[in-house]
Amino acid sequence: MKQIIIMMAFAFVGIKALAQKEVSAKAIFEAIDKGQSIDYQNATIVGDLDLTELSNKKRIKNKGSYEEYKSYVEVPVSFKNCIFKGDFIAYKNLEEEKNRKMGNGNVNWSIGNGTTFTTDFEKSVVFENCKFEGKTEFKYSDFADNTSFGGTKFAKEANFKYADFKQEAIFAKCDFYDYANFKYTSFKNDADFFDVRFSNYADFKYTNFNDRVTFKNTAFGNHADFKYADFKNEVNFDNTKFKSGIDLKYSNGKKFF
Repeated sequence: MKQIIIMMAFAFVGIKALAQKEVSAKAIFEAIDKGQSIDYQNATIVGDLDLTELSNKKRIKNKGSYEEYKSYVEVPVSFKNCIFKGDFIAYKNLEEEKNRKMGNGNVNWSIGNGTTFTTDFEKSVVFENCKFEGKTEFKYSDFADNTSFGGTKFAKEANFKYADFKQEAIFAKCDFYDYANFKYTSFKNDADFFDVRFSNYADFKYTNFNDRVTFKNTAFGNHADFKYADFKNEVNFDNTKFKSGIDLKYSNGKKFF
């Protein structure tokens, strides 16, 4: 009996170790760069994952001192129940990074200067029940296939500004603890924000919802900004809570209340 208990104890330790396995961001980057599909569950990703430096990077704009480079993730990407300890970078601007380091913790944003690096995702993207402990930068990213961030927690700013979701986009049951930036974002297909928690400023200013969108059971703990937002189809605000109000000025969302 004692031997059985010991064996069970070792088996439990093995399962726990597997659930807490660590993977380097560098290894994931190299796999994507080689065209290998990504599928991780119950993993802790250590280090910053910068997808703006893939070997297929191309210069797409060159205007004086302003240049823009685009990288392409050409494989499906799936992370479930994973923790990202570092930053997830699909966008960066060299001038912004320079000012960030010089600002002693205060970010001094530059406009229109420096070299910009962005990343597009050509296959399906899944981040389900994950946790981003660092920043998440998806500014200007195109998502060509179905995309899911369902149940994911964003500890720091989630930057989806100017992102373009061409297929279904799922953010159901997400927790945004910092600034949720969806300004100028385009949702070509259904957008699901069911039962989401926005603890900080939720920015949907100028956002384009081309198909159905739901914010049912969602709670906005701070300002909910839908100014100039374009709702082309139905939107569901059933049982939505606005702690600091909602701004629908110049949007066409009022007709759905």
